[in-house]
Amino acid sequence: MLRRLRPTPRRLAVLVAATVGVGAGVGYAASLTVNSWHLWAGSQPLTKAQCTLTGTTSTTNTYVTQFSANNNYSGSTTMLVRSNSSSQDWSFVRFDLSKCPIAIPTSGGADTATLTLFITSTPSSRTLSVTPVLTTWASTLTWNQAQLLTYGAQTTTMATGASGNTAKSATVTVDVDSLIKSPNSSFGWRISDSGTGNATTTFATSADTTASHRPQLVINYEK
Repeated sequence: MLRRLRPTPRRLAVLVAATVGVGAGVGYAASLTVNSWHLWAGSQPLTKAQCTLTGTTSTTNTYVTQFSANNNYSGSTTMLVRSNSSSQDWSFVRFDLSKCPIAIPTSGGADTATLTLFITSTPSSRTLSVTPVLTTWASTLTWNQAQLLTYGAQTTTMATGASGNTAKSATVTVDVDSLIKSPNSSFGWRISDSGTGNATTTFATSADTTASHRPQLVINYEK
């Protein structure tokens, strides 16, 4: 007949110690794995990059005039913005993001995006509207065709100042960020003047012989 041993205080102490030791080992291992992962993930630096687009190969720009509703001004060295209610002029500009030296990842988005246009002449200080264009267009755009395009809400404004021969910038981060994530979400911007009077602002286009006068888009992003 087998005798059943009663647990003595010594046996109980050894059993408890062994159980605690195993549990602690498992807990420590789990804790070490998680902490090591967090340390590794936190050590990955965010790399900043910049893309600057300018010139004839990365830019499409033109203007349309209500006065000659079926004419196009493709290849012109200037583009106009006029406020006259019966004969308005609108300027259009867009950039090809695929021309960036390093492709912008769709997951990164834009930290900042700045549109810069060079004003060759302006009669007075004007506040121009910068509005995203949501349907595609070509440099041969006419006024009548421009009426059929779809436009978003005004992104921002651009103050011309009271004199020409100067570059003016506008922040268009929200539009470019959307464009990076969805390449067909927008097609550049329309520049217009809804103010009173018959005032014409003239901008240089990508056909200008002076490279620094051409439209420019600077995008700062994370890769």
